[in-house]
Amino acid sequence: MKVLIIGGTRRCGPYLVEELADRGHEVICYHRGQNNVAFSTRAKQMLGDRKERDSFRKQMTGVDVEAVVDMIAVNEADVATIAQAFRNRIRRYICISSYDVYQAYDDAWNHRSSSQPVPIPESAPKKKPSYLYESDYDKVPVEERVLEAQNEGYFSTTILRWPALYGPRDPTPRIWYYVRQALDGRRDIPIPNGGGTLFSKGYLQNMAHSIVLALENAKAEGEIYNASDEVTLSVRQTVQMIGEIMDHEWEIVPVPRALMPKIVQTQGLPFSCDPFDIEPHLFLDISKIKAELGYRDLVPVRKAMENTVKWLCDNPPQKSEFALVSYAALDEAIKRYKELIGKSS
Repeated sequence: MKVLIIGGTRRCGPYLVEELADRGHEVICYHRGQNNVAFSTRAKQMLGDRKERDSFRKQMTGVDVEAVVDMIAVNEADVATIAQAFRNRIRRYICISSYDVYQAYDDAWNHRSSSQPVPIPESAPKKKPSYLYESDYDKVPVEERVLEAQNEGYFSTTILRWPALYGPRDPTPRIWYYVRQALDGRRDIPIPNGGGTLFSKGYLQNMAHSIVLALENAKAEGEIYNASDEVTLSVRQTVQMIGEIMDHEWEIVPVPRALMPKIVQTQGLPFSCDPFDIEPHLFLDISKIKAELGYRDLVPVRKAMENTVKWLCDNPPQKSEFALVSYAALDEAIKRYKELIGKSS
């Protein structure tokens, strides 16, 4: 199959290019040329910017493919441009969406009590459009426009809802928040409210594999799938596993969320200094993609975490929003918690 990937230079893209090529597909990767990524010589590259709408449509008139995989549709205009460029020209459009379409996502990050189902099925209630990160990003209208194209007969579509991603070369390495503290020899690590909540994550190579399965299986036409690693760890289990991998002993201190350091909100840290600080659970139900498409992790969670930790140790981020909080502030939170425990005992 001839496949056009929109984006594909970061996160899952290189894994997707390699797996598609290994399975005999012809791959074109359309990107802006801003990321220094060594692509397989088996994939063609095409430079351009999808945000330049007229130029993009003109470029696409000369592209003969059977499927388009859209890694970076962030608003309905992105999807509308695809619909205009490829109407009745392709068999399948696969759009990568996110678990942030769910009301459960909004509740978990805002630490609101919730009646949302656990785990979260594809039929779970969606949140209202919110345009996160002070930008035009919102996957709710993205999905609506994808389904509209499907219903109007432009092409068959598949939507994949991914969780928080992790892995080597991830440009937003949430796990660095913990790895950094272990590398610096810290013996106490404060986890808001103890970290008992379940948090779905997706290893980059595994999520790339979910695209390949959707692309190759006709059952995926017209469907929406959650995708994540098969094993979902709690926040506390994630921290424990990182300590084990790094052979680092530390005490997990269950600091009440109200005592944790306050931060300036960023895209990666919109609510807390701990990038995995959620409550209640943010746990995706992936039974549908497993049953219909045969999804199984290519890389087990333990190995995936080992790969990620090793890469971060070998390539520590020079600047990261996940390293902005000071150790003095974390120590103060631990001190205040232990003082409260002492007074109550």
